[in-house]
Amino acid sequence: MRKQIGIMVLAWCIPSFAYTSELAPEIEGVLDGEPHEWFILSQGNDSSASFIELGDEVRIDITGFIDDESWDARDAISISLTLVEDELMETDVVYLIGNTPLPPLYTSGDAQVTVSLTHYERDSQTVHVTGRIQGVLALQVQLDAPPSLEEGIDIDVMFDVQAQKVEF
Repeated sequence: MRKQIGIMVLAWCIPSFAYTSELAPEIEGVLDGEPHEWFILSQGNDSSASFIELGDEVRIDITGFIDDESWDARDAISISLTLVEDELMETDVVYLIGNTPLPPLYTSGDAQVTVSLTHYERDSQTVHVTGRIQGVLALQVQLDAPPSLEEGIDIDVMFDVQAQKVEF
């Protein structure tokens, strides 16, 4: 009898373990003193991490979402990287605080943000990029108003992302 109860308990527990395999966040760190993590989402051929090639230039666009199943823009982070001949040339980081990519939001434009890459590898269909974002994001309240560092938030975030090539 004891053996049967043990087997029943084990059988009851196995399905719950099978469904609780959590995805690891691809972007995580501290934002405004609070720990955060974001996930790259994919659905079919669509991914929230993608890249295009324009000659020697590679543009990588990454959007991390706080929910590993929802494409909800609220509290999402967007990282845009432009590389020329495998060298980082331009960056743009935006932290969305609303439901759309319109202000109010926090941005690296007119801010004090450093983006550094620790790994970059490209093949024909994917780019693997690893790096860190540090500094202060500025608050942009309106589209036609410049961002304000006085109301900025600290950022220290690591990312390790696989981006898919966008084909036209």
